[in-house]
Amino acid sequence: MGKFWLLITNMAFPFAALGVLLGFLFSPRRRVLKTLKQELKERFAWEDPSAITQNALWVHCASVGEVKSVSGLLKQLKDFYHKDLIVTTSTAAGKAEAQKNPDITQAWLAPLDFYPLVRRFVQTAKPYRLFIVEREIWPNMIAAAENAGVPVMLLNARISRRSTQAYRCVHALFRMLFGRVALACMQDADAAARYRALGLPSGCMHICGNVKYDTLNDKPAKLKEARALLKQLGWEDAPVLVCGSTHPQEEALILRAAPVWASAGIKVIFAPRHLERREEIKAALAAQPLAYAFVSEKKRPKNCVLLCADVMGFLPSLYAVGQMAFVGGSIAPRGAHNLLEPAVLGRTVLFGKSFHHTPDVAHALLSRGGGVLVNENNFEQTVLRLFKDPAALENMAAKARLTALSFKGATQKTMEAVNNYERKSA
Repeated sequence: MGKFWLLITNMAFPFAALGVLLGFLFSPRRRVLKTLKQELKERFAWEDPSAITQNALWVHCASVGEVKSVSGLLKQLKDFYHKDLIVTTSTAAGKAEAQKNPDITQAWLAPLDFYPLVRRFVQTAKPYRLFIVEREIWPNMIAAAENAGVPVMLLNARISRRSTQAYRCVHALFRMLFGRVALACMQDADAAARYRALGLPSGCMHICGNVKYDTLNDKPAKLKEARALLKQLGWEDAPVLVCGSTHPQEEALILRAAPVWASAGIKVIFAPRHLERREEIKAALAAQPLAYAFVSEKKRPKNCVLLCADVMGFLPSLYAVGQMAFVGGSIAPRGAHNLLEPAVLGRTVLFGKSFHHTPDVAHALLSRGGGVLVNENNFEQTVLRLFKDPAALENMAAKARLTALSFKGATQKTMEAVNNYERKSA
């Protein structure tokens, strides 16, 4: 029955591909067609076979976030196996990120999940192992690798409840694919239970934690620049709230509360999640009464109390120079962004109830006293209350850091599981 469903997915592929192509051609983003020729070569596995490194470790990631999250693990895998690394990604941005990593030999866009295409890539690359990161479950990729005798391993694996329910509609397909998976390193027990429900054998599963947390950095690269910025603004001794990865709904709350905070001497830095919204944000700032500035600007008003961080890669350093952090995508219903990024720097973390992407982290911060739950109604007063008690705020910040450090160690556990598998299969 599993083979039947795999056949059905491949029969439907041409129609699905045509729909995607038509949507792409008529979308406002069609200007990226300038890279279409090279992308088609990679998507259809037409790349010159001599250009692809053979007998390497093949690691497949979705995009930028996944490539970054496993960067430390990739180095350890390369050293353990003494093999080159080929990384495929589902997006061009992910490929670009992979190309920056010196441990990665080659980065390619993944072939479309059509069995003849993936089989061609596998036959050309002849990979030694296939590692699939997080939730990139492509049936034909797994089937082609397994049919070629390439052991398939899941790294940092996770899957949502919604995806699990959808995949159970074709349970026979996933039971067939997962039945031959060599090793599966799970982020948590919930992920293990969901994969087990889809047919992944318990014997190959290990709960290792989330390797993303091992990349947490408590020494931000631009800390010196962030301190200089605060000194230039005259904020060195002021209470500073840093709001990271914000969305429009959250920025509206920040601007609404800012006059009250300003009257208490509180300065605010916010870093929008999407920098392409700069003009929209500029208009919103111009419509409110307080003096504001952008990090990218050289001239800033002396009475500035609002600062928009409109540059990439600056947020961790800003968290480090503030005294309190709010993490966006948590009041706006996005599931919350990286809650541990400010926590590992020893900052009390505020966030909303939408934290379904990182429930383990959110619950740990709340239960251990390093995080505070806020909403549209209490956000303003919570910030005021916490800043009025510096000793309590410092105590909470210390608990936040300890919580963040407790989430480290997944990379080591993953490598132990890989080592045990290879030792037993030798």
